[in-house]
Amino acid sequence: MAPVQRVLLGYGSESGTAHALARRLQTHPALHGHAPQVLALNDIDVAQLGHGDVLLAVASSFGDGEPPANGERFFEALRHASGLHGLRYAVFGLGDTGYPRFCGFTKALDALLADRSATPLLQRVDADACYPAFFDRWAPALGDALAGNGTAARDLCLQVTAYGQDNAFNAPIVARERLNQSDPAAWHITLDLAGSGIAYQAGDTLHVIPDNDPVLLQALADWYGEPEAARQLADRELRLPGRAVLREIARLGGSEPLKHLLKSSQRAALDAYLHGHDVLDILEDHARPDTLPLQRLVALLSPCLPRAYSIASAGGQAQVALCVREVRYTRRGRERRGAATGTLLQGAGTARVYCRANPGFRLPGDLACPVLLVGTGTGIAPLMGLIQEMAAADQQREVWLVFGEKHRAHDFLYRGQLLAWQQNGRLSRLLTAFSRDGQAKYYVQDALGDHAAQVRALLDRGAHLYLCGNRRHLDTAVRGAIDGLVPGAGPQQGWEALAAQGRLHCELY
Repeated sequence: MAPVQRVLLGYGSESGTAHALARRLQTHPALHGHAPQVLALNDIDVAQLGHGDVLLAVASSFGDGEPPANGERFFEALRHASGLHGLRYAVFGLGDTGYPRFCGFTKALDALLADRSATPLLQRVDADACYPAFFDRWAPALGDALAGNGTAARDLCLQVTAYGQDNAFNAPIVARERLNQSDPAAWHITLDLAGSGIAYQAGDTLHVIPDNDPVLLQALADWYGEPEAARQLADRELRLPGRAVLREIARLGGSEPLKHLLKSSQRAALDAYLHGHDVLDILEDHARPDTLPLQRLVALLSPCLPRAYSIASAGGQAQVALCVREVRYTRRGRERRGAATGTLLQGAGTARVYCRANPGFRLPGDLACPVLLVGTGTGIAPLMGLIQEMAAADQQREVWLVFGEKHRAHDFLYRGQLLAWQQNGRLSRLLTAFSRDGQAKYYVQDALGDHAAQVRALLDRGAHLYLCGNRRHLDTAVRGAIDGLVPGAGPQQGWEALAAQGRLHCELY
């Protein structure tokens, strides 16, 4: 390999993340002795690039794969360059898998550099929120490549696949474990993501695209008297019809009762009617096969909507865990199952999934910051993930967990694991609130109030509060408990202060 004469560290950044990462790379031991220059991509003269030069591009994509503002001119100059023989390069791309053209700019940049005869030192990196873990592996490999020892480094593949609703990964379901004895059942479900390229962290969400219940599909086919209906409706959303769908059913069916329910003043009544109902129920009540032909219904309904679940495991693993509540009931003589839980618990053994980052539910970087975790029922899922992530990194941090359910004997989810963590010190305090065990109901907000002085001291030491569970039961109640820790709390104290300081993290549903 020809000697390295100049290393240019070019960044393309909108929010500053890529710039900060470039600065970090500048001082990394991997680049020791190369004295890299850190420049915005637009400040690099493409015409001067050539033999002996190494370009290290760290860049984000703007919006749906567009160049960041400080990389546009560089990209245009590169497009008009005739050739860059002798230039070596590496690209570290930052993006959001929520966009269809994930890392679109850095993918285009990599392709354009290769097309201009530049030589890649390493495979391109396509990173999302997992970029710190990717960077920690990429930088040493980059050092090896610059030193001429890049054979193994060139095999390093750090590329997140941009899965989504139209491109989901079919993950095998490898384990199902019931966590409680009472109904409705709570389940710990493990899926295998091996080979998918999906990277996630604790606190992120896994989206499940459900498979429709064959019993429901057959019932729709029977209602229409058309066997083909089961196939044509198999990928349609049959559980959560939108208002546009309901309006069209009401119009075509001439249903005055449904038209009345769709008035803005009847929102509560409409929600009550729809609860537990599916499209077949609505058709039976407000339409006939001749007023709403099958082909019109197929065109009217959207594809199956994904259901989002907080991840209940640490990141960086080939398997991902969920904690879900089974939905199962009988209505109008038909047994019903939740769309996603039916897939996860009764389906074919696989589930179509994709992951989305949730940067608002991350642990604080400062290990001196305590964390106060409050969750009820299956809302414990992301809290389990956070604790496991701390355990995997062997973080020594003060951790309080407040968990609420109905009965200690039947509903203590993850009991063995939580008690083990309490015993080995991974949990500094474990407070439980089992609402139906005593004469009076006892909730997580009551547990916080009973330990007010200690919780107040924890927050005074900079603790971050993580809250997950049912919005209707938790939001106002826990807010009141936190504000109640400070008698006469004003806007600069209590709940609002935590939110303003970035120390409040909520996942409420």
